[in-house]
Amino acid sequence: MGLIVKNTTFDDVDDEIETGSEVIIKETKENGIVVMRIGNIYQVKINDEVKSYTYDEILKK
Repeated sequence: MGLIVKNTTFDDVDDEIETGSEVIIKETKENGIVVMRIGNIYQVKINDEVKSYTYDEILKK
């Protein structure tokens, strides 16, 4: 009998936002576009500025 391992890279992950997706920042209600993902940090372009946010700080549009 084998072990079942959850939350690996082989699982379907629902908490990912694709590059190019429009998002809303929860705290400031600003609209932005995801330009890059590095690990669990998302680079979001808002106006002409790029800021870093975690998944929990972002709402998918």
